[in-house]
Amino acid sequence: MVAPLIKLWRKGKRDGKNKKPAANSQVQAEGKKKLSKDKNLRFIKKRNGETCWYVDVTFGYKRIRRFGGFSKAEALNYLADLRRAARDGKLDEFLGRAKKETRFADYGRNLLDSKEWKEKRSAERNEYSFQNLKAFFGDCKLNEINPALVRRYINKRADEGASNATINREITLLKSILYQAEYDGIIESNPIRGRRVSKLPENNNRERVILEMKISDDDLRRLIDCCSERIRPIIILALTTGMRRNEILKMRWKDIDFRLLTIRIPAEHSKTKQERIIPIPAELAAMLDDLPRKGERVFEGIKDIRGSFASALKKAEISGNLHFHDLRHLAAYRLVKMTDIMTAARILGHNDLKTTMRYLFSTEKDKREAIEKSWESLVSGRQKDDIGAGKGLLEDLEKSQQVH
Repeated sequence: MVAPLIKLWRKGKRDGKNKKPAANSQVQAEGKKKLSKDKNLRFIKKRNGETCWYVDVTFGYKRIRRFGGFSKAEALNYLADLRRAARDGKLDEFLGRAKKETRFADYGRNLLDSKEWKEKRSAERNEYSFQNLKAFFGDCKLNEINPALVRRYINKRADEGASNATINREITLLKSILYQAEYDGIIESNPIRGRRVSKLPENNNRERVILEMKISDDDLRRLIDCCSERIRPIIILALTTGMRRNEILKMRWKDIDFRLLTIRIPAEHSKTKQERIIPIPAELAAMLDDLPRKGERVFEGIKDIRGSFASALKKAEISGNLHFHDLRHLAAYRLVKMTDIMTAARILGHNDLKTTMRYLFSTEKDKREAIEKSWESLVSGRQKDDIGAGKGLLEDLEKSQQVH
């Protein structure tokens, strides 16, 4: 039964080789020819659906690869300009002019406004970093940026009081912009690639630094009292729930359930891109309910609270370099002390328990209290004389050994 079927299948394959292609096949072949007609154009379709066209052309022994535009028409126009410049003997001048005319501020702005960069998780952070970069490099041409100039920028930001971590993030963004400029053919190579500009050492154990500040509950209450009416609910929310700054500022009225006393943080507002539900006390819910409803968001119109927060710290006479995000660390430390680590991790939105475990600090006072509690549980109900001599515990140990 199988052999005849195999013969028929082989016969069909032989017959199919001699058949002429159908009309549809000819149309498809012609279509492919049209797509591959411009041999000097190539395009890349990115995940977000954006298409980038590139020019790849050789004049004599010189191969030129450049970004042509976001459409085939733009790339064809750029290719025509290249060919015209080559024909007139002005190719080097044309390419040099294109490089010299590209300012950092213009190129960086266009890059950050592109769909691909706007969809990055670090988009908001990049925007803040770019403002600082633009203030220094804004009028510079891309090919004028060099390691010495970047080191001058680092020194300037350090003198302004920026932390090493902040400066490193800004330099990382600068590198990314210059790498993209190199890829687009605007500059020959990234002048600060690799280790040409070293990263500054960072204190990654911020949680330990905050703990060593020894900020008491009285300090926090004083801070809340010194806050303006505008940011007081934000500070209380951060200290109570450990919510991140963006999660608070993007919170909408529809995310608060005043009946169930919960706040929903949608995935698109969360750093980990995962939704979570946070329970809140009735008093906190009442405080939020009393706020004026100016729009969709609870804190409509508030984009930055650094200045107001710094003023409150000064009034409260809280020394140390305390940042707003440190309130989340303080909330996490308090939650870990008051509940189990799994519950704390779910409230804080940590995917990895190792992140939550960073807040498991033990002071000398904590360790002594733990030993005292252990001792009390062992000797509770015994006579003081027995406890002092250790008789009761020894007798129990002897009895247990006899049983086993």
